[in-house]
Amino acid sequence: MSLMLRLLSISAATAILSFAATNAQVEKFIKRGLSSNPNIKVKSVEVVDKRALKNPKGWEAYFVNFKLSLQRGKKSFNINQNDILFANGNLIAPDLIDINTNRSLKKSLSPSIKPTIYNKEHLLYGNKDAKHKILVFSDPVCPFCKDYVPPLIDVAKKYPNTFALYYYHFPLTRIHPAAPIISKAMIVLQKNGKKDLIEKIYKTNFNFREKNETKILDELNKKLKTNLTLKDINREWVKKSLENDIENGNRLFVRGTPTVYFDSKKDPSISKYKKYIPKK
Repeated sequence: MSLMLRLLSISAATAILSFAATNAQVEKFIKRGLSSNPNIKVKSVEVVDKRALKNPKGWEAYFVNFKLSLQRGKKSFNINQNDILFANGNLIAPDLIDINTNRSLKKSLSPSIKPTIYNKEHLLYGNKDAKHKILVFSDPVCPFCKDYVPPLIDVAKKYPNTFALYYYHFPLTRIHPAAPIISKAMIVLQKNGKKDLIEKIYKTNFNFREKNETKILDELNKKLKTNLTLKDINREWVKKSLENDIENGNRLFVRGTPTVYFDSKKDPSISKYKKYIPKK
């Protein structure tokens, strides 16, 4: 069960839609439920999307993002978390499980993609008017990303009228401390028209456990033959760009990398594009 539903009482959860609920009413109710815990300071609650389910009929999925500060002893923790609630009339459930497959419906859903996410700042390769759009949230030192992202780059480069590849940075800082620094370097490189080095980063091994910015940047400069400085990658616009990418990922409930969408639909297989590769 998610943190939010642990914090909300069962009685509160089951009452959440006992009235004609709008997004604002749901947000207000959840905020009130979380605030009842004296160790919690609620910063924001937002329903980022709502969707009527085709199956089971009559149910709706509410995609909720909430930010709060949790006090445990003398320590305070900032939490930014997403959750999906399922509602049908006066009933609400933390998840819906398919009785035949034992699969969670929650894991197969994600908020809708807004058209604004496909912008020129994030178009890595391909033409903006290409037949198909590939959207990827990636961590440059994630081993799975190193397997899956280079083929996406290759296909968008080779067939620019068929595929447009939109790239968003989503460094997994907890397990890859070096990822945010390398991501910021990638932002600068792309801005300077050196997209080829972004591809090279995915084919280069880095010490992803390193936390020292200077050592990480020195390693990157040595292996890529660049001369980026800490000042270059820590300019305000670079940090803001990375923060915006991460925020976009959070709003889409991105939990791991690589997370890929094909024509605005989540593609867990990361292979749907293969069906549309032009035949020679």
